[in-house]
Amino acid sequence: MLAILDNGYYYLTMSNTNTCTKLREVAIELGDCRSCQGCIDLNPDVFQWDEALDMPYVSRSEVTEDEVRDIMNACPEGCIVFVD
Repeated sequence: MLAILDNGYYYLTMSNTNTCTKLREVAIELGDCRSCQGCIDLNPDVFQWDEALDMPYVSRSEVTEDEVRDIMNACPEGCIVFVD
């Protein structure tokens, strides 16, 4: 696999297949959040739980759409959004 960064896009080459994936900033709209922790269950490398504040937070804000597409569709309140 070969990854090349060009103008904010990663070009991945795997077995003669080219895929272009741009990193995007993701956020949680906490005003609508029910604290179900589904985002953490599905994406523990992107979302974490703050015990002191008793709410989720984004631990790695720059992600690809593929990394968070499932949780964006599964979030009951639609709290997971792209900032850009």
